[in-house]
Amino acid sequence: MQPRIIIADDHPVVLHGIRIVLERHQMDVAGAAADGAGLLQLLVQEPCHAVLTDLSMPGPGPDGPELLAVLRERHPGLPVVVLTGARHPGLLDGLLRDGVHGLVDKSADFPELAQALHAAMAGQIFVSHHLRRHLQARDLLFPHPPAALSTRELEVLQLLTDGLSINAIADRSGRSPKTISRQKAEAMRKLGLQTNQELYDYLQTRRD
Repeated sequence: MQPRIIIADDHPVVLHGIRIVLERHQMDVAGAAADGAGLLQLLVQEPCHAVLTDLSMPGPGPDGPELLAVLRERHPGLPVVVLTGARHPGLLDGLLRDGVHGLVDKSADFPELAQALHAAMAGQIFVSHHLRRHLQARDLLFPHPPAALSTRELEVLQLLTDGLSINAIADRSGRSPKTISRQKAEAMRKLGLQTNQELYDYLQTRRD
């Protein structure tokens, strides 16, 4: 069954774009809201596996950190990923410490939306590339860092990035194709990736 995601943003064009990206990554958009009140109502009506929401949405209902606090209170354990244009490291760190499962910059590459949601549903924390740099620049640490890749998992990803197949990596490393496939799968799990297309998109960002 495809993961069911509820999305929220006060810009219809943004909502439409998010829907296209998530459906392309085998996720079902269970509902879309334009403000805090609409998001909270959708969560009463529609079961979902995660929420992807803008941080600032003018309109009825709670907004910003207040909305996130209500989500935590009414839906404890529901993974919440925030789509934001905010850059202030203190704000970003505060959101993570308050229990947000993911932060995605509004200028992030499309695949990062799916990566963030998969990571959140796997119980991990995801921060998109540009926002991670803002946090690292201030030496701020995540409350729950993503699981680290092993040396061999990193090696497999690097060789995949270089264009080698599973069998070619096995020949080069002296390990069986089954072992290489298992290490690839474990690396994908840690990164919050579920499909080969998502892995390809991730490897393209490494190549760039």
